[in-house]
Amino acid sequence: MTEQTKYRHTGRINPSKYAHMRWLYLILGFIVFALGVIGAVLPVMPTAPFILLAAGCWARGSKRFYLWLINHKHMGKYIRDWEERRAVPRRAKWLACIMMGFSSSMLLWTVPEAKAWVAWTVALVCFCVGVYLWRLPDA
Repeated sequence: MTEQTKYRHTGRINPSKYAHMRWLYLILGFIVFALGVIGAVLPVMPTAPFILLAAGCWARGSKRFYLWLINHKHMGKYIRDWEERRAVPRRAKWLACIMMGFSSSMLLWTVPEAKAWVAWTVALVCFCVGVYLWRLPDA
């Protein structure tokens, strides 16, 4: 890839005007990016929210890392789709809903009756997240 085509997409870069806030966004971006990478390997943690949050942090803290992320071979398309149209791939919607349903079912099955309200609260939150996801356009 040549230097001219390296950063095709510029996205929405809005750096903070305060240096200490840029450092905070930069460090927070690295932390949530690391959590997103861990989430790509572990089935328990989500990947997409952490990567989107890292993009948001880096858009405020580091032009270099933000441009690297939105032009990334695998993750860049999802970030650009989200920024341009607030769109989520259909496959991701299905996978998220299946995992939330499975997790809620396991929680309802394993939690003692005295703490059932916790499991039902988690199930309700997962249901609301699923409704929100399916209301978004497909990428």
